[in-house]
Amino acid sequence: MSHLNYRQLEGNTIFTFPGKTKVLSTSPLNGGITTNLKYALNINCMNGAYECEMLGDTYEEDLKAHVRSLDIDPVFATALSTAAWTELNAVKEKSYLDLTVTAMVTAGIDSNGMCAGDPSSYYEHEGKYEMIIPGTINIFLYINQNLTDSAMLRALVIASEAKANAVSQLLLGSNYSEEIATGSGTDGTVIASNLEGSHTLTDASGHSKLGELVGCTVKEAVKEALMNQTAACGARQFQVQIRTARYGITPGSLWDFYFCHINFFKDYGIAFSCAAALEHKFSCINRTSNVVLCVSLYLHLMDQIRWGLIMEAEAKREGKRLLLNGLFVKKDTFLENTYPKQAWNNPLLQSLDMKQQLEYLLLFFMG
Repeated sequence: MSHLNYRQLEGNTIFTFPGKTKVLSTSPLNGGITTNLKYALNINCMNGAYECEMLGDTYEEDLKAHVRSLDIDPVFATALSTAAWTELNAVKEKSYLDLTVTAMVTAGIDSNGMCAGDPSSYYEHEGKYEMIIPGTINIFLYINQNLTDSAMLRALVIASEAKANAVSQLLLGSNYSEEIATGSGTDGTVIASNLEGSHTLTDASGHSKLGELVGCTVKEAVKEALMNQTAACGARQFQVQIRTARYGITPGSLWDFYFCHINFFKDYGIAFSCAAALEHKFSCINRTSNVVLCVSLYLHLMDQIRWGLIMEAEAKREGKRLLLNGLFVKKDTFLENTYPKQAWNNPLLQSLDMKQQLEYLLLFFMG
């Protein structure tokens, strides 16, 4: 990494600043803006085990204990913690003239993905709160020029926007709501700028070259780090089950819906001997491009209802039309022409909400 030394030690990454450095950190250990730090650390909180174990009564004390164990004085360090393998980091660097921005990111949010504003997991009271849930995006940025305090804060905003953009483009779902995730609940960022740089930059807005470099490096590094840690990429995300997971639509929920209306479905010749048989049928269509594309479009209608952009009645009507005329059963035959017309116009179907309508139509398609 140009202009910044780092090394791996016992599963942790240690960054050593090359000279006088201004640091903006979201960590409870020497967080805020400081000018006396020599190190930044990305700590693997697993301690060689399968679960995180706090080494102190608070998160700050836990970080101090980790830093001391690596023979570094916590007074001169800031640190972030993660359950991700720090060795699986992603590094991106971009330059323009004599300005260079370097980003190192570790990321993994399959177990802790969330969208800003999701229901919370804990409330801090007098320094006490629940243990951190594994799953974190940690961003370390080094800028080879001096930044004003306001520019450091603006760079933090740009980095956060870039992270959210990277996560949402992969359609990673929140574990706490039906929203597309914007990160995890435990993300952290450290931004370091060179106090001895040849220039002092005052602007890191999205229109500035500094803002562009920060946004590009962070976005690219976040995507690569998610790929390294959890294989999150277009190929992994191209599955019906992954697209529907944030809405709680799974083979299990489909079985529950089917079993609740089993006599109705049997009247149309749709019968699954057991939950495992239904799951097998589901697995057969899980990566079928026609189904993934149609279901993805349907889910976007559900998103827009929740965001208040379209009316539910119209979305339900057009969503139904989309699947009936889009799901391909066999050559020249779509779902609508596979069953009698009353299957698409009956009191049960009319009573369902968008989620239930999707489950209903998927069951007919698999049947």
